[in-house]
Amino acid sequence: TDYTGRSLFLKNTRETVHLQNINGDDVHFSFRNAPQFMSVIPKEQASRDAHFETQAVIDHFFYHPNTAPFIAYRIIQRFAISNPSPRYIREVATAFISGKYKTFGSS
Repeated sequence: TDYTGRSLFLKNTRETVHLQNINGDDVHFSFRNAPQFMSVIPKEQASRDAHFETQAVIDHFFYHPNTAPFIAYRIIQRFAISNPSPRYIREVATAFISGKYKTFGSS
């Protein structure tokens, strides 16, 4: 469970790519391969995997700690003042995260 109360189910695998030269000799260079959720074989399951991966990316961006202050700053600039104070940004970001402002809201 993360700081927002969501339960996360993560697969903890590590893939490493080791490079070789044209003769097949190890060149002592390796790097970690990026995680991949989607199957490389086209089948019906691939669309489900694409949905899960897309949802995971959206959740990652939405629940990232910098998202609320970024959105708050942009909303304040658009609808209120062009140079908001850090306290004003913090109040709006807190309302964005919690879903309510003082006694208003739906959470």
